[in-house]
Amino acid sequence: MWKNYLKIAFRSLRKRRLFSFVNVVGLVLGLVTFLALFAFVATEWTYNDFHINKDRLYRVVVVEGNGEGEIYLPPGYATILQDQFADLESVDRLAGFIGGGLVAIPGTDLAFKENEVSYVEGRFFEDFSFPILRGTADLKTSQTAVITEEMASKFFGEEDALGKSFTLSNQFGKLDFTVTGVLEGIPDRSDIGSNIFLSIHTLENPDNRSGNGWADPNGLESGFVNLFALTKNGVDAENLSKQITEFIRKNPGSEDLSIILQPLPEIHLGASISDPLPSNGSLSTILVFAAMAFLILGIAYVNYLNLSSASILTRIKEIKMRKVLGAKSWQLAEQFMVETILLMGVSTGIGLLFLYLVQNLATTIFGKGIWFGAFQTPVFWLLILGLIGICALISGLYVVALSGKFDHKSQIKFKAPESEILKKGLVVFQFVISIGIIVCTLVIRDQLNFMQNQDLGMNLDQKIIVEGPNDVGENKKNKMANFKQSLLSQSFVKGLGASNALPGVSYNFSAGGITPMVPRPEDKDKNYAMMIMDDQFIPTYKIELLAGRNFTKTDAEQGWGAAKKLILNESSVRELGLESPADAIGKNILWGDPYEVVGVVKDYHHLSLREKISPMIFLPSQADGYFSLVVNPDQMASNLASIQDIYEDIFPGNPFTYFFMDEKFASQYQSEQQLSKAFTIAGILAILISCLGLFGLAAYTVQQRSKEIGIRKVLGASSASLLSLVSKDFIIIVGIAMLFAFPLAWYAMQSWQEEFPYQAGLSILSFLAAGGLTLLIAVLTVGSQALKAAWSNPVDSIKDE
Repeated sequence: MWKNYLKIAFRSLRKRRLFSFVNVVGLVLGLVTFLALFAFVATEWTYNDFHINKDRLYRVVVVEGNGEGEIYLPPGYATILQDQFADLESVDRLAGFIGGGLVAIPGTDLAFKENEVSYVEGRFFEDFSFPILRGTADLKTSQTAVITEEMASKFFGEEDALGKSFTLSNQFGKLDFTVTGVLEGIPDRSDIGSNIFLSIHTLENPDNRSGNGWADPNGLESGFVNLFALTKNGVDAENLSKQITEFIRKNPGSEDLSIILQPLPEIHLGASISDPLPSNGSLSTILVFAAMAFLILGIAYVNYLNLSSASILTRIKEIKMRKVLGAKSWQLAEQFMVETILLMGVSTGIGLLFLYLVQNLATTIFGKGIWFGAFQTPVFWLLILGLIGICALISGLYVVALSGKFDHKSQIKFKAPESEILKKGLVVFQFVISIGIIVCTLVIRDQLNFMQNQDLGMNLDQKIIVEGPNDVGENKKNKMANFKQSLLSQSFVKGLGASNALPGVSYNFSAGGITPMVPRPEDKDKNYAMMIMDDQFIPTYKIELLAGRNFTKTDAEQGWGAAKKLILNESSVRELGLESPADAIGKNILWGDPYEVVGVVKDYHHLSLREKISPMIFLPSQADGYFSLVVNPDQMASNLASIQDIYEDIFPGNPFTYFFMDEKFASQYQSEQQLSKAFTIAGILAILISCLGLFGLAAYTVQQRSKEIGIRKVLGASSASLLSLVSKDFIIIVGIAMLFAFPLAWYAMQSWQEEFPYQAGLSILSFLAAGGLTLLIAVLTVGSQALKAAWSNPVDSIKDE
């Protein structure tokens, strides 16, 4: 019997080529979107899952009295925790990306600037399951390194990198490192990653820290590492967290601290939307994408139902004959279920093939690689088979409900379904989703434009950033002064400031323990973002000075440690309890030693508008990390060539790297840009798929009313009146969809914007634009069918069969 169902299904689909084609197109579009979103969600959901010890690895998080979680901790706590708690197998220190600098290959002229350089525990690669291609990856010895295969090829070509050495010049000086292992590469689904991993034991020798006392890997003052605890088998992490908390609270000043062991799989998305612990991704965004995947698939399936109902009119004879010959309703259901399974199976295959062909495009849309291995998991195939089974069952029941209304006096007389509520309700559902997605797209773009065009409180225009050299050699002070003077002598350079951090990139570090001269209890929970810069940084970026003065050249030459002077922003003034910017001038604040406040600058957005303005403290120094040049935009290529010549002449062997400040700052909004792009594409697909369904319902309506349209035309009705006759019901449908979509989208976007400290708000124009666009597309879709009927020969529709 099923073989016959299959034959009939093929024959039916081949006979109704237009409906079959539209059905397949709609289902393929819906399934491709579903599959892409499923792969993206699966990628985010399975971050860090490849580690064998994932169920025993935890990130140590300190929750302060104000409820904020801190993940950058003093490295010395690793030894304390491991010595005090027998349930811990090991505690790994990870100082991410603090070792960036110049890599030189001995015996060659090769030199590379590498930023992704981290210091890690000696047994790091025993606890974490990164794929080791060659070697032991043992970092227990000072000045050893593990590098990725990409770096191995870059540094040593075709030679085996194991046992080879390279020289690294960074903030900690110039040292040689020996390669003990080569990694296949860091998996995309990893929150931990670098191109070069160095032994943190290297920094235990003070001579290897170049005066950076804060980098002592056994210190208890500066928090610059993540601590990862590997528990022994069977240990209850929650109970262990309580034990560690009790131990920590015995120390004076730590009475309100709590220690939480955050499971490794949760550091990407968190345990829930309300999880207060720091995470690297956004669970709410992932849930939105998951919901969008099912909603767009739902739109595509509703299309199928509506087109199936429309096609029933063309299959009246088949259904009547089956009924007359004694076919039961469940047998009719089985026939249509087979057709649904066939269409959805074919569409799924086409969708998977298409997605593999455009995987690079998918990566561009989402802004990161997506894990196509998700399609090989049992969960995926159970989900797909379940969806096809449910859709097939609904199709069978739906078609039987539509085709089962016969005049019981005569099985030969077929009565078409009189109620259109179900079909129109399904179309309303489609357009509620479509309008909602379009509204969300416009609101996201409004928020993105607001953040990108907001006054930042500083000037980023016409600024080239030249990264400072890592290996200067002797006479560093003279070379830096010569470099600056040579640049300022160029006619196209209008200003030059130096700093060790940049707007849109980072602060230098975060510091606590900064108080007024009379400390207050609340000061112990406060942290300040520290920025190291020279005397020209503030005028270069045109940051407004509200009170006091800028640093002098002497302040910068002395450095903050000797000058004992600093500048605050407005937020710092408030945090320190000072009455006003003017009141702060001349006051001393405590940071171990007293420091004099010589100036207060107006708050500016050092980072993106996704971040609230932090209390900032500016420290004077002859900084050499970044040189910010204000340049004349004319003849940019030749200007850059001149800057490069000066740089390479003074700092030979250091690669010349630069970027434009405005572009760098804008790159902070990449996640919002990707979200906007994804919603835009989803909105286009949703409207396209919905209009396919509207096409089906319009075709159904025109077929049902073909004789009426023919008679009206014979009696003199104009094409415009016939167009209105067919279209008015669909305009009402879109109007009803707006009534549901607008409040839902308003609530969703208002909740989304609450995550931003600076909000664009919700514009009624975005909602009206979404509704108007949808209505226009719907009218064009329905109008094409109505005009086709209006322009047809009325004789063909009036005559009996």
